[in-house]
Amino acid sequence: MSAYITATGSFLPGYPVTNDEIEDYIGKAGNASADLKDLVLANCGIKTRHYAIDKSQRTVVSNTAMAAAAVRNAAERAGLGPDEVEMLCAATTMPDVLGPGHASMVHGELGYGPLEIATAHGICSCGMMALKNAYLQVAIGEKRNAICVASELASRGFKSTRYEGLEAIADDGSLPMETAFLRYMLSDGAGAVVVESAPATSGISLRIDWISLTSYANTEKACMFFGSNSNTCATTWGDYPSVSAAAADGAFVLRQKLSLLPHLVRVGIDEYERLLAMGKFDPETVTWFPAHYSSERMKAMMLGEFRRRGVAAGGTEAWYSNLTRVGNVGSAAIFVILDEMVTEGLIKDGDTLLCMVPESGRFVVSFMHLTAVSAAAVSDVKP
Repeated sequence: MSAYITATGSFLPGYPVTNDEIEDYIGKAGNASADLKDLVLANCGIKTRHYAIDKSQRTVVSNTAMAAAAVRNAAERAGLGPDEVEMLCAATTMPDVLGPGHASMVHGELGYGPLEIATAHGICSCGMMALKNAYLQVAIGEKRNAICVASELASRGFKSTRYEGLEAIADDGSLPMETAFLRYMLSDGAGAVVVESAPATSGISLRIDWISLTSYANTEKACMFFGSNSNTCATTWGDYPSVSAAAADGAFVLRQKLSLLPHLVRVGIDEYERLLAMGKFDPETVTWFPAHYSSERMKAMMLGEFRRRGVAAGGTEAWYSNLTRVGNVGSAAIFVILDEMVTEGLIKDGDTLLCMVPESGRFVVSFMHLTAVSAAAVSDVKP
């Protein structure tokens, strides 16, 4: 059997926030200089992003509500009613609550009828983990349809009040670079896809040919981490005598070990070459390479490494991202990218797509191969 993405949806909160407005929302933390902000923004290439908090640093829309909005958007386009969805897979990095699971909370927000749920937790790759679950359930005939959603609400973790009294602030009042730069990088949003056992009766559907997800956590300590103030994660937030003690010691500050980032480029292209050697795809026939990368600089490093190795990876124009316009929305990014490509009519019948989602958390690399099909071109059209 086959599985098809028959509809996409997304939700980006509020209006696009320009670079000059960032600190109007998240405030200033420590003695972060304008030079640091300008350097980070120049490297990441982001011009606008979206925040689910307002200028008083109050949450305007929850992570759960953003995910539900994206699901409704996709379900409406697919023509699925609230009692027709058979499975909901939901992914996020930092859910609204530690428990119940994110999928439970999203289901409750939606008010849909009883259905199977699955929560995937991680950083950027958890959206692909959730999608693979949905894809396989539909492909083997366990479910006729499933909706997969990924959402992120990073901004509330970066608001300036979270850094007050932080023992990890240096003597000069500055934040460690490993956390300061992330405040200008990450943003909020949600994206969803509907997966069904047959293509839509009109328009373009995306047949899921395969999804590959590989962890390289055995090669390094954590690169991006939350819940500990060290990438060894030897002491985590739950090991402190109190939550306030963990917060004061910086355990709730999201961090990135910048020195390890080049390793993500290396393992990402290693994985690309591994799949290429297996004959999973032909780069010469791939139409689009939709890719989630954290910055334009990372894209340049990645394409440079392809050239250095002499590995075919399509032309630069084939690598598609909306990072500069919507910001870095982590696990939701690949879904928001696909939604934009579909709604803008960029994908034509017969196009092939190789989606790439690398995660710097502890080095997970995922790829997905899609083939665009029209209802007229497929014999097993839905009744």
